[in-house]
Amino acid sequence: MDRQDFYETLAMAGNDKAAIFRALRSMPIDAVADVLNYVPAEYVNVRAAIPAMAPEGVQISWTGSAGYPLLMQSCAFVRALENGYRRFNGRGLDDAEILDFGCGWGRLIRLMYKFTAPDNIYGCDPWDRSIELCKQSNVQAHLAVSDYLPFSLPFPEAKFDLIYSFSVFTHLSERAATAAITACRKSIKENGMMVITVRPLSYWDHHEEAQNKVDREQMKRDHATRGFAYTPHDRQAIDGDITYGDTSISLDYIRANWQDWDIVGTDCFLQDPFQTLVFLRPR
Repeated sequence: MDRQDFYETLAMAGNDKAAIFRALRSMPIDAVADVLNYVPAEYVNVRAAIPAMAPEGVQISWTGSAGYPLLMQSCAFVRALENGYRRFNGRGLDDAEILDFGCGWGRLIRLMYKFTAPDNIYGCDPWDRSIELCKQSNVQAHLAVSDYLPFSLPFPEAKFDLIYSFSVFTHLSERAATAAITACRKSIKENGMMVITVRPLSYWDHHEEAQNKVDREQMKRDHATRGFAYTPHDRQAIDGDITYGDTSISLDYIRANWQDWDIVGTDCFLQDPFQTLVFLRPR
């Protein structure tokens, strides 16, 4: 990969921000990630147009990783996301209207520039600090704070071709997960798709106790018998419910309880083996 060629391609757009983002769409996904990670100082117009990378401390506090290891994990997820969307929905993501549900500091929103214009990209998160960080980094998208127990999404006029939610349902209480999946159903196009990640049963044998102490055997029993296992973090309750913790969800639970959705496929990737992608089609 010759980075200089990519920088020059973007620089040819001059001060035309829309043209810079169109040029990003012509690049491989790894090149998009690399450019969004760092652009040399001499490419002033490019640096002014695209988001700056979040500080390393922010990356680590959100994901436990930073820099190129995190970029490679992000690219692997996006490849699986795009491949599954094309396989299970019969079309690609070009010009799609896309929502990142639980966008954090915008690490995956950045990679959606590969597929569609910033005006077609939306991101929401219930933590206002997440949206603040997105704006500080110049993330180009429609951004809004959502509710922890949402009835609807904060974009009342929008309908989405794709809603993805990476490592969100891996942390939600049952009440919060039900509220979130129901709210998203109201904003998906009838031929759209939602992609979430869930943790498998085996996750509990590898859970990091330093982050949140859990009864592993109880969690495995809950997953095996109920399909939903959850231990809350030490957080303030929202309407009587601690909405954030550590969660695993089985496919059988989804089939039995999320009546507005059909599972059409799953995927996984070695860079993060405890994030199983679940592709959902609205009923």
